[in-house]
Amino acid sequence: MIQKRLTIRSLGDQIAADVRSTIIHGQLPVGSRIIETELADQYGVSRGPVRDALQLLLNEGLIFRQRQGCVVSGLSEKDVRDMYEVRVCFEELAVSHISANPQAVSWAGMEQAIDTMGKALSEGDTNRYAQADLDFHHELILGSNNSRVIAFWSVIKPLFSVMLEVTNSQDKDLTPSYDDHIAIINSLKDGKSADVATLITRHLHGSLERMIRTFSAPPTQEKPSSAVEGQRPGPIPSAS
Repeated sequence: MIQKRLTIRSLGDQIAADVRSTIIHGQLPVGSRIIETELADQYGVSRGPVRDALQLLLNEGLIFRQRQGCVVSGLSEKDVRDMYEVRVCFEELAVSHISANPQAVSWAGMEQAIDTMGKALSEGDTNRYAQADLDFHHELILGSNNSRVIAFWSVIKPLFSVMLEVTNSQDKDLTPSYDDHIAIINSLKDGKSADVATLITRHLHGSLERMIRTFSAPPTQEKPSSAVEGQRPGPIPSAS
């Protein structure tokens, strides 16, 4: 029984990830209606995983409920700015904790993320770079040792994951971003909290401005008008 629940939840996560991506990439525009039964038919699953997926998207603020289903609300400029404002607070808190006792910190996660970023940069793999970039900041936030901060971060992390994929794919040169991360970890190891806070603020402000420019750009092609129309995903395989 426990294994069955985990499998169903995994399907919900997969559907949420797919729909989240279509919304943030602009393939499912604001005002599109998402019908639970039709979405279940498209993915070849029962309505349970679809409900799980829609609840995740509701929590993230990407959709809202109406009497005949859910409607895409997407991300406004204010939404993006609010998310970054929260993220700056989270990361500055983490910096204060880490800098207070850098000798007690395990750096393996952040170092691995930077190593992956370097390889992705040399290979021109922007999606891999975006994931490694997020992994670095995830490890940083874990360093806050604040369970509430980590829990709240887990809600918005999937949004940042897709948003970074979009913006990084349009950046001509990710080298400045890579250099920022190296400077951040080096200052953290030296316990220079003021320097790191300045670096974090500058780095995230630059990321925010790139994000705003990207999401305020006009669409380059006509988008489908609903979660069903124009979308024909194949059935999601059950988790093993």
